[in-house]
Amino acid sequence: MGDFAALIEVTERLLGPNGCPWDQKQTMMTIRSTVLEEVCELIEAIDVGDNPHIRDELGDLFFNVVFLCKMAEKEGRFTMKDVLQGLVDKLIRRHPHVFGEVQGIDTVDKLMEQWESIKKTEVSHAERKSVLDGIPRDLPPLARAHKMLKKIGKTAFKDIPHTTVKADIADEESLGAALLTLVSQAQSTGLDAEQALRKTLALTEKQFRSWEKQDKNDI
Repeated sequence: MGDFAALIEVTERLLGPNGCPWDQKQTMMTIRSTVLEEVCELIEAIDVGDNPHIRDELGDLFFNVVFLCKMAEKEGRFTMKDVLQGLVDKLIRRHPHVFGEVQGIDTVDKLMEQWESIKKTEVSHAERKSVLDGIPRDLPPLARAHKMLKKIGKTAFKDIPHTTVKADIADEESLGAALLTLVSQAQSTGLDAEQALRKTLALTEKQFRSWEKQDKNDI
């Protein structure tokens, strides 16, 4: 824990009266894009298996989390202790089969069913009106599509847009090649693949939320 204490001390000095002028001017709003950038750099390092790069990016991401916590303290929002205690409590609460007396959780399906059931009892989830609530809108389109399809797939909703386009997909490499081909084809016709996916996701979400409301009214 000595290294962690040293990081806290360095961060506090950066934000202190005699610290770094740039750091002192930052807010949670101005630093949020930096967090996203660090996450993306970490993912890229993991994808290529570059261990020194992974280590460095984990450090950068770790610093951003600590920086945000200390900034929150400075702004009177909450303390780092609140964040850490909340995390510990959540991990214990969501793993009663490990920290509690729950038994019989012997499959991934049972584990996920328990996980979703526990989340519904939490304040941050209790107020959600749709299964799509909680999926960050700033996620890259493909990541958002993956999460949306996973959530929608657990319901009876069937109106997912599809075409007759097929590709020989057996692994990540062939899938990546197929996606790159689609992007290339879109580009050659003057279309923006990312924007097209965002638009389709928005329309699908609108239709699904409308279906959800109707389905609840019919109960």
